[in-house]
Amino acid sequence: MDYRSVILEALEPFRELFEAFRAEGYQLYAVGGCVRDWVLGKVPKDVDFTTDALPEQTKAVLSKHGWKVIPVGEVFGTIATLIHRKQYEITTFRVKESYTRGSRHPIVCYGRELSKDLERRDLTINAMAASEDGTIIDPYDGLGDISRRVLRVPSHSYAQALSIFGDDPLRMLRLARFKARLGFEADVDATRAAADMAGAILTVSHERWFAEIDGLLRAPEFISGISWLVETGIWPLIMPEFRILMHVKREPVSLSDGLMRELDGDAESLWGQTLARVGHAPVVGDLRWASLFSMLGYAYSDHASWADETTAMLAGELMLRLKFSSARIEQILKVLKPLPAGVPSGRVAREFAILLGNAIRDWRQFQDVRVAALSEAYRSEALESLARWDDALAPYYADPSSAEVVLPKALSQALTEALGVRGKTLGLCIAQCRDAVLDQCLSETDDVEIFVKWVREHFEN
Repeated sequence: MDYRSVILEALEPFRELFEAFRAEGYQLYAVGGCVRDWVLGKVPKDVDFTTDALPEQTKAVLSKHGWKVIPVGEVFGTIATLIHRKQYEITTFRVKESYTRGSRHPIVCYGRELSKDLERRDLTINAMAASEDGTIIDPYDGLGDISRRVLRVPSHSYAQALSIFGDDPLRMLRLARFKARLGFEADVDATRAAADMAGAILTVSHERWFAEIDGLLRAPEFISGISWLVETGIWPLIMPEFRILMHVKREPVSLSDGLMRELDGDAESLWGQTLARVGHAPVVGDLRWASLFSMLGYAYSDHASWADETTAMLAGELMLRLKFSSARIEQILKVLKPLPAGVPSGRVAREFAILLGNAIRDWRQFQDVRVAALSEAYRSEALESLARWDDALAPYYADPSSAEVVLPKALSQALTEALGVRGKTLGLCIAQCRDAVLDQCLSETDDVEIFVKWVREHFEN
């Protein structure tokens, strides 16, 4: 297929940039993922450029022709500029790019040949460039691999795969993410090299782990990507908590308190059930992460509530390792709360809504994920329980903040002046007022004098 017209149209907004570099005697190419996406008929997230100009020379070209110079990664060979108010990066040809243990920044060695720059890239489908006349430069047959739906490293060899993964072990996670995103198969040499290099992933910063796994989980073929990481031994190294799930056969029978039954024979393991939950989860917010974590504790305990408590403990530790923010950890742990057992009273439902806070809508969506993963024999009972809670929680789905108990602003001062209570005693009185509102003995719209009267009647000797 001739992609030239597609490439030319895509490069039209950058015509003057190409002309400027050409006028100064330098080469300039669009490179990497943008070329891949144009070939696939997709709109790329970013358009990146590569040049034989050194960073100082790139800055000089941009300045001379009136473009803004943004030294976003000058020490790594990258200078950015603004074109139509959007930032684009221009990076000097490299022949080598490697990362030291735990670092997010590469050590680079500049080159003079485009083919050498493309050879050190992670996959052939990302090792293509496009010139200003629409020609695709493809020395390692990325176009052929797109047609064959295969993921290979440039130069197509086990030794080259070892070298590329050794320079930056994160590329193994990137390969898995592209499997998940595109549904392509991994080349045998790349898979064998990844299995032999698996331990090198431990040298990569955990923030970089998170970014790749997050993208993988949101991809349509996420199971393919994760399965490849399991096959190569990479997944158990970065997420060892999941390994035991692959060998335990149980299934939950309720939305409440982690109730489970033992399975045998050809039944799905907890790991298989976990992947099924992820597949049922919408690709919004952190619902897929919550689904991934949701059965971690089920392999360790068959006690009604201990499994869910263990899940929360393991999920919290795992998220800390992956450098989730504290707010995000708190949100996901709330989403993982099991449906409370029993029939909800008004107070119980409101207290649960207060506990969930702004996570209540995500929590509710996650209950649908859990229901979908239940065996048919247990689904109807779970739906009945969920319906009862839906009725009780309905006001708070619409407005989570409405669950919070708001006492009169002047209540503390009024209690101190009227009853002389202070310190811990005052705190106890305030807490009892809150409980009285939850029990509907008092209303948040009552005057402060009514609250004081209620406290006097219940606390004065």
